[in-house]
Amino acid sequence: MRRAEPLPPRPTPMRFMADLLFRNWGLKAIAFVLAAVMFVFSRDDVTRVFTVPLRVIDDPQRVLMTELPETIQVQARGPWARINRLQDYDFGTAVLDLEEARPGPLDIDRGGIVMPSGVVLAGVQYDKVDLRFDEIVERELVVKSQVSGEPALDYELVGVEVRPSRWRVRGGKSRVDRVEQLLAQALDIDGADHDVEAARPLKLPPDGVSLMDTDGEGAVVTVRAVINARHETRRYTVTVAVSRDLDPMGVVPRTYEVEVAGPLPDFRLLDGMELSPPVEAEAVRGEGEGEGGGVAEVRFSWLDEVSADLRERLNLDREVERVPLPEPPPPAPTLDLPPPE
Repeated sequence: MRRAEPLPPRPTPMRFMADLLFRNWGLKAIAFVLAAVMFVFSRDDVTRVFTVPLRVIDDPQRVLMTELPETIQVQARGPWARINRLQDYDFGTAVLDLEEARPGPLDIDRGGIVMPSGVVLAGVQYDKVDLRFDEIVERELVVKSQVSGEPALDYELVGVEVRPSRWRVRGGKSRVDRVEQLLAQALDIDGADHDVEAARPLKLPPDGVSLMDTDGEGAVVTVRAVINARHETRRYTVTVAVSRDLDPMGVVPRTYEVEVAGPLPDFRLLDGMELSPPVEAEAVRGEGEGEGGGVAEVRFSWLDEVSADLRERLNLDREVERVPLPEPPPPAPTLDLPPPE
């Protein structure tokens, strides 16, 4: 039986390293020299990417509807020593003039990119977007204002006036068309018992729409809240004072319903006087002919306790009522009786 040949001894770590360095050392030396030569020659022509801000010049006649990238990537090629010393800010900014741009894919003019000395532009990279434009228009919009708070007790808000009532805006047509009105900041009327007027700034419209004609003082309008006292109407039953000689037949009504109208705060003052009712009526003989017995005039007036200013603000629906008086019946004939014995 044939004996197995013994295995070769395992190389030690030192022998392994020696084989790695010195085995075929000629070929390894040639490879090293070639790598050094390639490094020396290639480092004189390298390409590096830099981030450059994009500056946009607006078009006075159009509004850009597309969101543009804020930066672009510039590829610069040149000597390794020169490229390695450059920073992003050395390239300044790239410029996009929207007045010259056309709708469609974004195209940045490479000629507008300023390259540092010693390097050349190898390429430009940026987000691919489509440019969409909107025509700029001007339009006058109605100005409205709201109020905050509530008027004093017995008072109410009648209306809100704004001067000027319209304001001119400017922007892209599609965005201006979506704005129906402008709003001024709210006017505080809390606890007011009279008209309130103040200057209020306009709220800014949506993005893409600007306020015009500010004259350097900002967009400010005058807002006036018209506040009036609440109106009240009350009815009182008034007793008529009639003498028997004037109306022996009782044709003059002895009571009338009188309606009084005016501001509610004045009725509060009237209630404080505790007059029930605050109106009186008296029948007197008037001028003219009635049914043969003349005419009676029922005259309504305020009680003396009601002040003159209250009388001016409160309105009576009756002042004088004329009642025709019938001709009184003839006196009964006298009977001739014999004298008593």
